[in-house]
This record gives sequence, structure tokens and C-alpha cells, in this order.
Amino acid sequence: MALRSDDLLDSLALADSVHAVRSSDGIIFLDIDRDAYFCVYDPRDATCHNRGPISLEAVRSQLLEQGLVANGQQDGSRASARPITPLWHEAPAADLRSPDARDIARFLRALVCATWRFRRSSFAQMIAHAQRDTARVPQFSPAPATACFERLCLWLPFRIQCLFRSFFLLHFLRCYGLRADWIFGVSLFPFHAHCWLADGDLLLGERIGKVEGFQTIFLIERASA
Repeated sequence: MALRSDDLLDSLALADSVHAVRSSDGIIFLDIDRDAYFCVYDPRDATCHNRGPISLEAVRSQLLEQGLVANGQQDGSRASARPITPLWHEAPAADLRSPDARDIARFLRALVCATWRFRRSSFAQMIAHAQRDTARVPQFSPAPATACFERLCLWLPFRIQCLFRSFFLLHFLRCYGLRADWIFGVSLFPFHAHCWLADGDLLLGERIGKVEGFQTIFLIERASA
């Protein structure tokens, strides 16, 4: 019997460290331990298969061989809530003070710490570190500190990609005793993966146009570096 991609996802018991989300006409899996993404396209689409749509059991068997699911079906006691992608919004423009010497010192400290840990840690180790409950009591909203971070990044002599940038920003916010949600998003046709920080549905150091096409596959609430 053919199945829908959402029916398939609801029926799967994901393996430890594996997260999944439906995106367009398929399912994307994130295996944190292997630092890898996997895609399963809609099993109803006969053009993806030589012999037409395939059964749920056949798909589950393939996913089991790849280590993406546990040997069993999802039930109410084992089900885990999948993150919901909110309607993002940006912080309103405001007159911001110029970074002072203390901000610059914190920025450089965060850069050194983030670079050191980024180069010596696996993806799983970075995630585990961000999930530790070590942040101090916030001094103010994350938005002004993030705006300061963005201004200081303009002086960097190199460009930074999203994973390091969000990890770097977590370290910078940590210097102010702040936390943020760490969001990992994906999309299909073509496949793209992206990550960024937010405070609830308020984007931090990111723009709506860059994230609105992504479905949230993994989320660390109140992450701390």
C-alpha cells in the first residue's frame, strides 16, 4: 500500500540523535552524531522508483539499515514533539550606540573561544555544549547585543558561514549573560540547510528573507555557549 510522506514520518520511531521534518514532498533527516542530512522523497511519486510507489515497510527497512530509525513503530509513549516553525519577525530599527572598548573586548574573547571550540569539537559536541545550563541571569534583551555583534562583524577580514556565525554569536551573548534559541532549518528542491539564532520568534542577527523558506528540523531552546 502506498503512503504519504507525513504518514511515514508519524509512523517512525527515530533513532537517538536523529531528527526529522517533512519539507515539500519529502522528509529530511538530521543525524547529529554523524553530522549528516538524509532525504527521503515522497514514496507516492512513481517517478522516483522503477516499479512505482513503495510500501511503508520497505521505506522503514531502508531507514533502519541507514541507522536513522529504531527497530519499532512510533507510538504515543515514544513520540517526541517536532518543533514548529514560527512566523519570524525582525527587531525594529533603532538608534544604537557605537560599540565601546568593553564590547570590542567581549567580541574578541568570543571569537577566540568560539574558534578554539569549533575547530576541536564535533557537531555533536557543539550541540551538547550549547545545551548545558550555564548561562547567567540576563542583563538586557538579546537584540541590542546582537546588533552590536553585527556591527563588529563588519570589521572582520573574512566571511563566516552560518554554523560558525551562530556559534560565535552564542559565545558573544554569553559574555553578557544572555541566551538564545538555536534553530536548524532545512528545505527541499533543491536541498538547503541553514542555522540561526532567535529569541522566541524574534530573529537575532538574521533576516526574514533568508529563513522564511526553511522548516525547523532541530531547535535548542535557551542555548548557551
